[in-house]
Amino acid sequence: MLSNAAQEALETLWLQKQEGETPVSARTLERSPAFDELVQMGCVSVVGDDAQLTARGLREAEGAIRRHRLAERLMADVLDVREGALDEAGCEFEHMLHSGLEDKVCRLLGHPRFCPHGRPIPPGDCCRGRARSGEKLVACLADLEAGEGGRVAYLLTGEDSRMRELMAIGAVPGMNIRLIRKFPAYVFALGESEFAVDEEMARTVYVRVERKAEG
Repeated sequence: MLSNAAQEALETLWLQKQEGETPVSARTLERSPAFDELVQMGCVSVVGDDAQLTARGLREAEGAIRRHRLAERLMADVLDVREGALDEAGCEFEHMLHSGLEDKVCRLLGHPRFCPHGRPIPPGDCCRGRARSGEKLVACLADLEAGEGGRVAYLLTGEDSRMRELMAIGAVPGMNIRLIRKFPAYVFALGESEFAVDEEMARTVYVRVERKAEG
């Protein structure tokens, strides 16, 4: 298993390759204590002054990015950690998410596609298989059953007009929300008011689900 330092170095190279962040030269990487480990493990190759991820390195890096962003999502949506502390907390917590545990966290969160900063979370086997075992802590409004609700965790829409529409009716993080029915439209309650939206809009509202105690 790679050391924490090696995983963080791989994350840096992955961000460079996949998301266009500032390139890291081989000379810079060589000064890292993780460099020899990455070379010996077959995760990095050096061509001239360019440090490149091998096929294994790409898999390991993608896994590290996935754990980091899932950790941030967990911190934000479940533990209510504020944005200023998310990155540091995510860095520390990601190293605790070993294979298997990360998929359980992913299921609990409802297979989120983006971290709190809007960056994509690489999918795992649980996402590709559409596994849904276990009770979700966070789910989109469209996946709730009538009568279920909780607090709005976050809004996931790339359209400013839809975001403004949701915010205008009060569907903002922290607001209590309850699904009333799904057909012919998704009707939900915010406070004393009721609103109806289509399925596409309902899938942009993610809810921190509050289950009623049995008995």
